[in-house]
Amino acid sequence: MSAWLSLSSDMDNKKQQLIELLKIHFAYESFRPGQEQAIDAILSGKNTIAVLPTGGGKSMIFQLPSLVLEGVTIVVSPLIALMKDQVDSLDKVGIPATFINSSVSLSETTQRLNKIRAGAYRLVYVAPERFYNQAFVNELKNLKVALFAIDEAHCISQWGHDFRPSYLRLKEAVKLCGFPVVAALTATATPEVRTDIARQLGLDDYELIISGFARPNLQFAAVMASNNRKLEYILDAVRSQEGGSGIVYVGTRSKADEILEFLADYDVAAVAYHAGMDSDSRDWVQDQFMQGKAQVVVATNAFGLGINKKDIRFVIHHDLPGTLEAYYQEAGRAGRDGKASVCLLFYSPSDRYLQEFFIQGDNPSPNLIKDVFRFLLEAQEQNPDGENSVLITYSELTKRLSEPAPEMAVGTAIKILEKEGYVSRPNERTTNTFIKLKKTWEETLAAISPRAKVQLAVAEKLRVRFEKEIVAGWQFIADEVAIILQIKKEVLNRAIKKMAEQELLEYRPPFKGTEIRILKFSDPDDLELDFRSLELKAERAYNKLNEMESYVYSPLCRQQYILKYFGEADPRTCGRCDNCLKQNRLPAKEYLGDY
Repeated sequence: MSAWLSLSSDMDNKKQQLIELLKIHFAYESFRPGQEQAIDAILSGKNTIAVLPTGGGKSMIFQLPSLVLEGVTIVVSPLIALMKDQVDSLDKVGIPATFINSSVSLSETTQRLNKIRAGAYRLVYVAPERFYNQAFVNELKNLKVALFAIDEAHCISQWGHDFRPSYLRLKEAVKLCGFPVVAALTATATPEVRTDIARQLGLDDYELIISGFARPNLQFAAVMASNNRKLEYILDAVRSQEGGSGIVYVGTRSKADEILEFLADYDVAAVAYHAGMDSDSRDWVQDQFMQGKAQVVVATNAFGLGINKKDIRFVIHHDLPGTLEAYYQEAGRAGRDGKASVCLLFYSPSDRYLQEFFIQGDNPSPNLIKDVFRFLLEAQEQNPDGENSVLITYSELTKRLSEPAPEMAVGTAIKILEKEGYVSRPNERTTNTFIKLKKTWEETLAAISPRAKVQLAVAEKLRVRFEKEIVAGWQFIADEVAIILQIKKEVLNRAIKKMAEQELLEYRPPFKGTEIRILKFSDPDDLELDFRSLELKAERAYNKLNEMESYVYSPLCRQQYILKYFGEADPRTCGRCDNCLKQNRLPAKEYLGDY
């Protein structure tokens, strides 16, 4: 009994400390719904799964306890940019934190690890892929880890909308850390996903905290529109906003660029963000938006995770999302300051085809996986040097298959084969341009028409400078040779290609592709893969898409529909969405615009 009293007293002291620290570091007088219950569970030594709405303050659940727990808090975060933002924010409020990821040099990583061992940091942010690094894994064994926090915990579940295989290593990581208290946090987890999170982490006994999914300040609407009308509606929605900023989500990179150009024509301060941009460009776009220099960011789903801009007044979806989880997470980036904000979804029946294309790309059929492996085996057998690897682009591989297939699906098939140990992808390989003379130099020059003055001049330059190399067979970098010959690279390449067409040169263009190494030589029809699980994964994806589509066409309260999907029963209607306004016979245009 005295031990219990001691434990209870210690927890009360820590709790009182946290309330004071909440005021000192974050300038809050009280906790948000769900935060206090989750923190109480962590302080009492209970593993915790916390489901809080987007903008509900999930980070506080592990940041505050880290200040009073004895030991370091490991935070698993999915994005490098998110880690940096959170560490920078913590630094500003006087909380010592750092991150270790691929953006940090080896020497800097060593320095940070030394400081972690010395107790210089309360929180250490890492990417889930870091647990593939054996040196880092070994370091974990020497650390006193008080709390193991997992942000965006739905990523660990194959039933979730953003499953990441690297999260599956976290169960083992928890073990290596000496089984500290585990805190798994997410904003989008159905009852099924919550159960799976616990299973994947090995949490037999845990506290489940659900603060509610409702965002009463958000006003939802779904509007059917053709693609041409969607642009008009987006422009109207942007223009109707007085102050604040917004996000327009699209399904493809090309659509992002198209809408950006459209908005620019109407003098809207907009930027575009997608995975096809380099990291510097993405960082610039994010800074423009966060600093208020751009009112609108047009983006694919690559944008948004960890974005905490409080004055986002509208989130518009140009295309139908693939899941309700993804939709609610993206829409939930609006109104984080608690003020009224609008979430518009424009859709047409054809939107479903794009999501089906993505599902097919992410879920190759058993026959396609076998076909890809069969081609790799046959291509390897044709290697003159007998190496067990194939150098090819996914685009070229796709063309060689027996049946048509999306390139994305081919890439996924290779990932599956790699995961199961049939192949590996050691690196990207690049070959240089190769040429070899088929005739003598005299015969070659004579075969070129005197009227082809540029081609003749290039051939003469090549002969004078690289005669012996080209006769023997020569690999070279076109950029470097062009500089030596004092001609443009394009001119050099055109001349070489023309000579190859005339059968004067043996020619192989430069090539950049993936090296795929065969590890297991098996009959493609006897692959030991769990094809049934792969089929179930595809079925789940289609079921989620069906649910998303049902939401669009449903006459029920939008908020109520979403809450029911996430397992939260609420008999009340929101009274604000397009469906509620119709039921109440109120003019929707007063609230959402005349769409």
